[in-house]
Order: sequence, then structure tokens, then C-alpha cells
Amino acid sequence: MPRMNLGLPYNHCSLASGCRVSFQSPNLLRCGACQVVKYCGKPHQKQRDKLAAEEAKLRAEPGEDTGGENPFDTAAGQFWYFKSTRPYISARFDLMSAILNVRTGEAVQAALDHALDMIRVCRGDNQGVRSYVPALHLRLGNDQQAYDFIKRYAVVPDEHYTWNDTSLPFLDLHDQDALEPVFEKTHYHDVSFTVALTLIKIRLMQDLDSLHAFVLRNPAQILQLYKKVKEDNPHFWPGVLNPNLYAYDVPSMYTPGSREEAVLIFRQSWYSWSETQPAVQYIRSIITNDM
Repeated sequence: MPRMNLGLPYNHCSLASGCRVSFQSPNLLRCGACQVVKYCGKPHQKQRDKLAAEEAKLRAEPGEDTGGENPFDTAAGQFWYFKSTRPYISARFDLMSAILNVRTGEAVQAALDHALDMIRVCRGDNQGVRSYVPALHLRLGNDQQAYDFIKRYAVVPDEHYTWNDTSLPFLDLHDQDALEPVFEKTHYHDVSFTVALTLIKIRLMQDLDSLHAFVLRNPAQILQLYKKVKEDNPHFWPGVLNPNLYAYDVPSMYTPGSREEAVLIFRQSWYSWSETQPAVQYIRSIITNDM
């Protein structure tokens, strides 16, 4: 589950020399060039980065090595293999590196977007962009995506895997089990991945410790809530035990604590319960033991 924002500030002025209104504000202006650095006034905006010029040049004048065709359309996944694409990738890497000097949520998200798109157009990743991705995901609270990314490289079938072959699967793993054993032997190894995986495992351990403490308290809380519902309306829980009791009734009026109120509450909530069968079984055991 995403850890919203973690310690990253959002909507903060990024003026390096400090700003009198650097407190959080929704009215800050984005830099027209990078679109991630935010300022509280136009004088603080920067000039456009060379990336825009490199991209425009590459689109307008593709190199001879790409057959004169737009590489964004015909060579996605194989950038850097064609020398004419290298200035663009280098400029984009420089932009990502500059963005990483800004410690805000918007900047980290933008850096991640640049990194993933650079890997998309350059699977061989000659700039080593992949090494940044897990940590960027983790800074944004995307623990699952960080793990999926690491595992995709860990399960590369052999050392002869052709990275720029766009017919092969690539970054196609999702919702992998982060609780599984650590990868012992892999054909691709990146120490930054191991560092990120260490942080993922620590976060998981702490989450599970917190969950364990909650589980120890939770039965008492559930029983307390069960009794509260029964006290407010003694007719509701029998409907959970036997849904047919209220399945076809549609009362137009009710009084607090009445059967009619129970029917309306049942109609409002039953699907949320029935689609969580373990919870239904759990509460039914409480109802049965209370009869």
C-alpha cells in the first residue's frame, strides 16, 4: 500500500536562496522548462533546458543511422544503439540528475517518470538509469513497484539476454511477493538494488510488527463493535446470519432500532460484507456464539 508522500514536501517553493513564502501553498508557479520546480513568482523561473532542443533536433533531423526515420516511432527500446540518439539520452539524464537536487514530491515523481521513460526508449540503459528507479519508487511510497522492478532484473534468464530486443518481455512483472526469499543467484546484479531491497524488507518487517500488534487488539475491538450494533439495532445481525430474511424487503419508513431500519442498513451494506467472505464467516461465528 502506498505510503502517501512519506517525508517529502509538496507544493513548496524551491528557490535555492530561500523564500519568504516557502511555506506550503497551492498557488506556486511551475518552472516553464522542467515543470517540476515550483516558485512563488515569475522572477524565480528558469530558462528552458537543453533537453527540449535535443528532442526537437532529433525529431526534425533523425540521424542517418536510423534510416532517416523518427527514432521515437521506429527505435523505441534501442536508443543509444544508434549514435544519433545519444545526445538526447544524455540531455535527459542530465535533466533527471538536476531534478533530483530538488527534494519535493513533485520533483521525485518527475525524476521517476523520466527514468522509466528513458529505460523504455533505451532498454540497454547505457546510462545506468535503472539504478535510480527502486530508490525513487521507495521515496514515493511505491514499495510494490520498487520490488517488481528489482525482481524483473533479478529473473533475467541468462547473461546473454539481449536488452535492446524489443520482442522480449521487459518490466512486465506486477504484484510480486515481496515476502519471498531473497534472490541468491542472479544473472544481473546491481548493488543499488540490494540496498533498496534491504529497505523494502525492513519496511515490511515494521509493517508486519505493527499489524501483529493490531491483530492482538483487534478481536476485542470487533466484539465491542458487534455489541454496539446489536445495542443500536438488535435486528441487524440476524440478517447477516441469514441474508434471505431481508433480501426482498424495501421499507419506505423506519424508526431507530426497528426491523425496517435494519433492512435498510442491510441493503446498504450487505454487498460489502458478502464480497469479503472471511469477514462474513468471522462475524457469523460471533453471532452464533451469542445466540
